Amino acid sequence: MARPRTLDREALLNAAEAVISIEGTQALSFGAIAIKAGVSKASVQSVFGTREKILDALLEKWMEREQARYAHHLGAMTDAKSQLQAHIGSTKEESNEAGSRVLTLLAAQVGSGTQSEFMKAWYQKRMGNFEVETPEERKHRILYLAAEGAIFIRNMVGHPISDAVWNDIFHDLEMMLEAGK
Repeated sequence: MARPRTLDREALLNAAEAVISIEGTQALSFGAIAIKAGVSKASVQSVFGTREKILDALLEKWMEREQARYAHHLGAMTDAKSQLQAHIGSTKEESNEAGSRVLTLLAAQVGSGTQSEFMKAWYQKRMGNFEVETPEERKHRILYLAAEGAIFIRNMVGHPISDAVWNDIFHDLEMMLEAGK
C-alpha cells in the first residue's frame, strides 16, 4: 500500500496564483487548483475548506511582502508618526501589479458576500479603529486614508497614474506628515 502524499500548502497556493495569473480570479476553484497542482479536488478542499479561505491565504501571502517593506521602513521606531511614515513609504513602493492582485482578491471576496478576516486584522493592527482624539491623530488618519485611496484609485479603478505622478503624490503625503500641525 502506498504512503499517502503530504500536501504542500505553499505548492497549492502557488498553483492558485498560477490559475489567477492565467485565467483570472473568477476561474479560481478547488478543481482548477487541483489540476494545476496535480492533486485531487478533495485534497485542495481538505487544506483550505472554502474558496474564501484560499483567497485569504493568498492575501496573507502577498501581504507578507508588504509587511517586509513596512518593517524595513519602520526600523526600530514604534511611535504613531513613524508607523504612518513607514506605511506611506511601503505603499509608495507597492507595484501596480501587486496592488492590483490584492484588490482583485478583495473584490472577489466582496463579490461572494464575504469579508477577508486577514485584511480586517491587518487594518486593525496597522491603523486601529480609526478613532482620533488630537489634531495630530486626525491628520494621521487623513494621510493614511489618502495613501489607501491612491492605491484604490490606481489599482481597483484602473485610473492611469504615471510613476512620476505616483511619486509626486507620495512625496506630498510625506511632506504633509513632516509639516507641523
